[in-house]
Amino acid sequence: MNIEYKNGRIVSKQVDFDGETEDGRTFTIDANWNDWDGWSVDGISWDDEEGSPEEEEEIKEKFLADMN
Repeated sequence: MNIEYKNGRIVSKQVDFDGETEDGRTFTIDANWNDWDGWSVDGISWDDEEGSPEEEEEIKEKFLADMN
């Protein structure tokens, strides 16, 4: 039996990306990538001050536009 461990393919991954708003509030984007759909955002968490739903949608749209 031969298993090619050195030639494995990544087909999906979960990644956290840190970010900061223009006014200095920090957040983390919980994102997922797979080779059939590209990137998606699973959630946004704020470190100190919460952001509005509109801000979260803006962050999500920017992330997806930059990454896909």
